Amino acid sequence: MSPTPPRAPAPTGRARPPDRREHIVAAATISFSEHGFHGTKLAEIADAAGVSAPALYRHFANKADLLGAVTRDMSTRVHAALAAVPTQPEAPDAELAAVIDAYLTGVLAHRRHSDVYRWEWQSLSDEDRAFARDLRRASHRRTRDLIGRMRPELTKNQTDTLTDAIYAIASSPANHRATLPRKVIGPLIRNAALAAVHAELPDTPSTPTPAAGLLPTGRRENILTESVLLFAARGFHDVTIDDIGAAVGLPPSGVYRHFPSKQAILVAALQRTSERTTSAITAGLAQSDGPDEAVVRLAEQYARLCVAEPAIVTAYRRCFGALGGEDRAALRRQQRINVDEWSTWLLAARPELPPNAARFLVHAALDVITDLTCHTHPTDAATATAVALAVLQQTTLA
Repeated sequence: MSPTPPRAPAPTGRARPPDRREHIVAAATISFSEHGFHGTKLAEIADAAGVSAPALYRHFANKADLLGAVTRDMSTRVHAALAAVPTQPEAPDAELAAVIDAYLTGVLAHRRHSDVYRWEWQSLSDEDRAFARDLRRASHRRTRDLIGRMRPELTKNQTDTLTDAIYAIASSPANHRATLPRKVIGPLIRNAALAAVHAELPDTPSTPTPAAGLLPTGRRENILTESVLLFAARGFHDVTIDDIGAAVGLPPSGVYRHFPSKQAILVAALQRTSERTTSAITAGLAQSDGPDEAVVRLAEQYARLCVAEPAIVTAYRRCFGALGGEDRAALRRQQRINVDEWSTWLLAARPELPPNAARFLVHAALDVITDLTCHTHPTDAATATAVALAVLQQTTLA
């Protein structure tokens, strides 16, 4: 994400702006964020940037080249902002707080267009992906070293987990639309990230492997199950009906007997994810005797869901942007209902919280659980729960 928002596109027209490339990249950042790589049209970017299509092609060979430029610019600015934070050899906690603040500045400067790399990494060239990854690793390495100095008793896996947690929490405001003044969001999320650093981590395996289980025998369910795995691994647009049919031993016509289109399969898959999340809430509350316990059980149940079915959660996050407007709106409504349920119980346990502050903390907790458990090197449910509870139960709000 960028520590400064993209510059506003140039006014519509064909006058040659002196910083034409910057206008194009700024317009592309907004379009890729709002419509995804596959939903973005270069002609629309050119119009938004106030240039002609031939002028755009003088700067960028194709859409992938432009996505690479957006990602490189964002990654470079983030790296520069964090590298500018002074070192404090005698105060690693203060240095870490300053690093988080610098990162949050970028997130909050342009919340809705802050992390194209996270959602569109599959569409990047190998070179562009490696460039962004290397800069992120450098920032994470510094953060990991600071955590290690603050908590020398932790194992390397635990320190890596808390490093990932910090960036998941700090990125969380970009993934929802709850509102608070920026001067309130910054300290709230920074302190949530710092609380996660001090979470009491259980002595459990750090890389659990969910049981494979058995596949459903019904054709429709089998198609849905295999599609979720394919969407999670490759994204929506790179999976074909032929791929889905091959995974379940059917010709494309056999798939179409159960679903009218690939889009219909995606809608059913993501609705399934939303239903599972709602069921996890119901299960958590059924085990609770009061608000404090409810907060714990909600975190536990969601973490268990993510560990048990990482593909369905990953498919939701990776493919949400491929939905049509009405389907996307319906899923967002259900997500708000689920977040409101969490927030209601968090506010009952912590009545001193402003309502929207509770929503920010709930989103941060959900994001950190999802990121940790659906990571390339997944964390176990107990560890993810402990980190999420540190976020929800942290007492320093400003």
